[in-house]
Amino acid sequence: MRKLNLENYTAHSKVLDPAMPGQFISIEFPYPVKDSIIQILLAPELRLTGPEALKANIVAMKIESCTEPTILLEEEEWNRLSQAINKLTGFSRADVELIERINNAEVVEVQAKA
Repeated sequence: MRKLNLENYTAHSKVLDPAMPGQFISIEFPYPVKDSIIQILLAPELRLTGPEALKANIVAMKIESCTEPTILLEEEEWNRLSQAINKLTGFSRADVELIERINNAEVVEVQAKA
């Protein structure tokens, strides 16, 4: 199992200053982790087949319905997410922490209850 942090984080970026053309200002904004993961899992660029989209949607619904700050993903679920971020292009600096969270998701041993 993999433990994935689903808490939003503060992302930083620089944008053009509307008051001073040609100048940049730093901005901070909340990064929507769960929504971003769902978009990654079902991105059109992945060109998922019908069965693949159904499996990705099961993982997306699991993440969407999670009310805890972290989630445990089965290895297959985590692999699906990891493969998606390795196939997609166009990530920005704001996405880096999310990619690190996915790539470095802690491996957790789970024991069945007796």
